[in-house]
Amino acid sequence: MEELTYEARSDFGASWSSYYLYYTYPPMPMFIYYPFAQAYRLIHPTPSELSFAPAGVDPYPQVPLTLNLLWKLPIFLADIGIAILLLKMTNGSEKSMRMFLFNPFVIFISACWMFDSIAVFFLLLATYLFEQERYDLSAILLAFGFLTKYYPIFALPIFCLEFIRRKSWKFFRYTLIFGAVSFIFILPFLDGFTLGLGFQASRPPAGLTPFAAYPAFEHLGLIGGEGMNHLAYIALPALGAFTLITGMSLIYAYLSKKEMSLRTKLLLTFIVYLIVTKNVHEPYPFVLIPFFILLLHENFSKEKLWMYRLVWILPLMYAVFNVPITRFLYGFTLNEEILTFLVLPTTINAIILGSIMIVFHLTLWRALIKLRKG
Repeated sequence: MEELTYEARSDFGASWSSYYLYYTYPPMPMFIYYPFAQAYRLIHPTPSELSFAPAGVDPYPQVPLTLNLLWKLPIFLADIGIAILLLKMTNGSEKSMRMFLFNPFVIFISACWMFDSIAVFFLLLATYLFEQERYDLSAILLAFGFLTKYYPIFALPIFCLEFIRRKSWKFFRYTLIFGAVSFIFILPFLDGFTLGLGFQASRPPAGLTPFAAYPAFEHLGLIGGEGMNHLAYIALPALGAFTLITGMSLIYAYLSKKEMSLRTKLLLTFIVYLIVTKNVHEPYPFVLIPFFILLLHENFSKEKLWMYRLVWILPLMYAVFNVPITRFLYGFTLNEEILTFLVLPTTINAIILGSIMIVFHLTLWRALIKLRKG
């Protein structure tokens, strides 16, 4: 805890938002990582002063190898779990399993970045169990996905609509189980959970979304100062909430009348989510990959294959220029200055990022239009 406090202070010293001094995700990762934290404590029983980041400079993740391995182990296990589920859900297609495990974007996100694979594993397992008509377990696992990262909750209406399509009242029980499990895990951390929701709701738009183009207004001299703060922290978050609620409501209404597989409905749901949400950071498209692989197994076409490729190639390219790549290579060299040639001038970098974002959204819209037609 002392070391995390030290790291948080270094983040604050580097002028990061005060929100970054806190944990702003749902509580499940804390339960998942507790045994791994205890394992690290057994390996290193004597506390040591670890230098995660020097105070007052841009923070880099300089963590001990053992801690890094224990941090990554649940993520790697989740990747293996997703691959096994894909094998089962494609009637033993090893190609589908390899498409996931050897996907460069999957390797990059899991090795260098976030724990999205854990949330997606729970989501995919909930889908598999639903197809096996093990509805109670499916609801529990979907709740686990939501309790890891927020976005799996957008699958809940799709499962409920499937019950309604079958003229079954089981959607009520499914929702109750999902809500009860979520409540049990959230209640002990209710204050922190609401803080995290507040952060997600009010944070400025960023990433692979047209919402994130707002800094161009300042560069063009169209707005500045208080106007920019109002735009970034009030107007755009409010607009983002409107587009999210409206967009998701429309896709649910549309899918409620369509005859297509549950897997395709879930893929379309998360495609629309990435279109209408105000924050699309590079790891977010991870959720599309297993569902695209399932679609390619069921109904292959070259156009769908290229859609699948673009939904991970473009976020990977965006990360290389946006992070930038030197951040991921930091620690493999004693002098980061030798890597500066990899960082482009600000204006050129902005043009490249904007171009990638546009192509990414055109790909999502093309996939939405194509897939809804079958």
